[in-house]
Amino acid sequence: MIDERIWQGGHVRDALGITVGTDARRSIVDVDVLVGVALRRNPKRAHLLVSTVLAKHVPTVPGISIAAGELLALLVSWELSARADDARASALGARLAALIPALAEHPGADAAGRSRAHADLAGLRRDIRSLLHHHPEVVTLGFAETATGLGQLVGDAIGSYYLHSTRFEPEGSTPFAGFEEEHSHATDHRLLPSDPRWLREGGTVVLVDDELSTGTTAINTVTAIQALVPQRHWVIASLIDLRSAADRDRFERIAAGLGTRISVVSLGAGPISLPADVLALATREVESMPHTAPPPGEPGTVHLLDATGLPAVRSARFGGTDPVDRALAGAIAAMVRPLLPATASSEGRGVVVLGAEEFIALPMATADALDGSIGPVPVLFSTSTRSPIAPLDAADYPVAGAVRFRSHDRTPDGVGVRFAYNLTRGGRRFDAVVFMPEPGCDPALLAGDDGVLEALRRISGTVVVVLLRDDPPGPVAASGPLAAPVPVAAPVPDTVPTPVPASESATARNSAPTSPAASASTSAATSASTSPSTSAATSASTSAPTDGTPAP
Repeated sequence: MIDERIWQGGHVRDALGITVGTDARRSIVDVDVLVGVALRRNPKRAHLLVSTVLAKHVPTVPGISIAAGELLALLVSWELSARADDARASALGARLAALIPALAEHPGADAAGRSRAHADLAGLRRDIRSLLHHHPEVVTLGFAETATGLGQLVGDAIGSYYLHSTRFEPEGSTPFAGFEEEHSHATDHRLLPSDPRWLREGGTVVLVDDELSTGTTAINTVTAIQALVPQRHWVIASLIDLRSAADRDRFERIAAGLGTRISVVSLGAGPISLPADVLALATREVESMPHTAPPPGEPGTVHLLDATGLPAVRSARFGGTDPVDRALAGAIAAMVRPLLPATASSEGRGVVVLGAEEFIALPMATADALDGSIGPVPVLFSTSTRSPIAPLDAADYPVAGAVRFRSHDRTPDGVGVRFAYNLTRGGRRFDAVVFMPEPGCDPALLAGDDGVLEALRRISGTVVVVLLRDDPPGPVAASGPLAAPVPVAAPVPDTVPTPVPASESATARNSAPTSPAASASTSAATSASTSPSTSAATSASTSAPTDGTPAP
């Protein structure tokens, strides 16, 4: 049953006739509790199912995302062990379903009620973990970009090797295999395992994605890898499964043709209904949507936090068996905490930790470490994305505001536009944004009038950017038939201020900016105030709007 407090598909349902339903026989959480529906600028698919638990497009309590991922992992574990417990799964799903609306953002939410919900969430997470079994013989593969963090949660929970696909192009990397995500805004995926022995014939692979619509992406992946290293069993795990009966039959036929077994687990499953002319209807609707103006507020102070003295981070796009380093997440949280406001403003939304595209797992763990550690200030988690979604600040629509900025990572398609969603909603903004770009990111690539630093400081009083070291693997021999990608050079924009050393982050109070173009408003101080010269520089800025309908 749709919960009108949180389900944000009403606008699209009424305007276009797009509806989702739940098949109770195949679900432990109703589909409409797990997703809302938005519209996007994509000629291949007009709608986007916006998850309430993924924390990709909607800032979410990190513990909710972790509980959802680990509950999905429990279903995977039971599938691998052939010992499912339907009654227990339904009970755990019901508990999660109750907590999703209880911990969703609501202006004026009851503090005592949220505190009780947080305690219930901690209990749910303990109960899920007590039932998990490790499967080190399995390989878990997460899909970029939305499910890299979800895949890590599943892989860590079942104790498996984990690798996620990537649209990035690290220098010196050689892809194992490639495949297409046909409805995505950016379709090319690569697999870049650093260990050529990462996959053995006759094993089991768990594929993790946030949704199955037709299942084509999963089938493309199975077909591509099965041709290279045949597997005995494929388990496809997704938060929601919207495949039609014909699509489910297609899975059976393809599995038989490939000489393998394919099974599917999900939290929620059911039908989706789309009008025949959905693309045309969506185009007209998007064109009619009003521009979403950012809420008023002074541009914020940016703190570049030098955390490169902490252990270097190896990306899961290279594969490995190490789980997310929660000790490292705790250390990052301890460094960030002194730079954050001790209380939320009367109109503020607290703190949001923002991961960067595929870099999700460690930022989510950092948000989880911060949550509850800064008094009553709420801590949510979300990430940036390349998906262009049309925003509409309405109660029955899931994407209220869109912040846009230039990309800062090495990808085959070069420099492009990236987005962060719902950092503003209902005239309110976050008191602080903690942005965690990819480890090893050159901070110069974050600056400039169209850079992420400028975009974030326009919609929050405090911006903390955590700079981490990366740990890239050494060159390895090609492990598949595909040629190495051609390097793409990215232009270097204006300079940025010198990062705050870790030893000074909690004590620095004033710092002179180093670049009038990019950092006249950037300070290493922990104070959120800006100087008169900073305010003048900000008001003179002429860069493109960062909150409103994204350009195609």
